[in-house]
Amino acid sequence: MKLKTALLSTLLFIVPVHQALADTCRANILGGQDCTYDDGTTSTSRSNILGGQDTDYSDGRRSTSRSNILGGQDTEYSDGTRSSSRANILGGQDTDYSDGKRSTSRENILGGQDTDYSDGTRSSSRANILGGQDTQHSK
Repeated sequence: MKLKTALLSTLLFIVPVHQALADTCRANILGGQDCTYDDGTTSTSRSNILGGQDTDYSDGRRSTSRSNILGGQDTEYSDGTRSSSRANILGGQDTDYSDGKRSTSRENILGGQDTDYSDGTRSSSRANILGGQDTQHSK
């Protein structure tokens, strides 16, 4: 369950950075996810000793997340931005981003998360047979 939370958190952090319309992730042997986005970019993450994920993006960026005492993740990106999430009563995460944006996610019946962002955008993910998530984004 902790890994599921970490993976979902990683997906939440990826969404605002890429602004992709759809993405697909699959579990990898590194304890993380391999993701492909509709804009052609990819990412690979692996579990780290901080209870989070180290992620490399095909455009050269990197991020590192760690578990926090709020049941969420603190994430730092190579471009200097940050985010911090905490578990909420909806089975999801409330996330604050260093650029002032916020998001709230809730568990859905598809084994994924429905997420509302403070800029008015939304995303919805569902579990897939690859041990990952398929995510759709809307404005």
